[in-house]
Amino acid sequence: MSTSSQLLAFRVRGKWFACDLLWVREIVRRPFVTPVDRAPSVVRGLVHLRGQILTALDLNVRLGLETGGPDSAERCVVFKTAAELARLSPPPPDAEQAGADPVGLIVDEIGDILPRPETLLPPPPESLSGLSQDCIAGMLPRAGDLVTVLSPGPVLAPPSKSEV
Repeated sequence: MSTSSQLLAFRVRGKWFACDLLWVREIVRRPFVTPVDRAPSVVRGLVHLRGQILTALDLNVRLGLETGGPDSAERCVVFKTAAELARLSPPPPDAEQAGADPVGLIVDEIGDILPRPETLLPPPPESLSGLSQDCIAGMLPRAGDLVTVLSPGPVLAPPSKSEV
């Protein structure tokens, strides 16, 4: 990935995450999320966005973290589709993993736009952190805390059998 790319930081249930800003289409304030019966647990519901329906994912379920607590939907980070990413020059790494339909992540708070360092700290072992390693690009130290940098392709991929 280019060192000139930037990261969008956001918080979910007290934990800071970030993802490559090139993957982000827009941020929706206080989306109305419609639950879907018999949907996989990773799917929080559907969001109607200017005549388009997008799937809203629960990041905690995707990463294998605890899912207790309030289900607020303060913001929805909407990601670009494969076609939108393909139009970028050059497209971001793993752009082929993006789907044809729009997908969003429900988050509690949007943070800063961060410069992406040349190298990231490796993620903690899955046995210690509980984080699904295929979704994590690395860790970024920030103001006495660590930000988990996500790999958008695996995070936005369709739910696996274990998440259904």
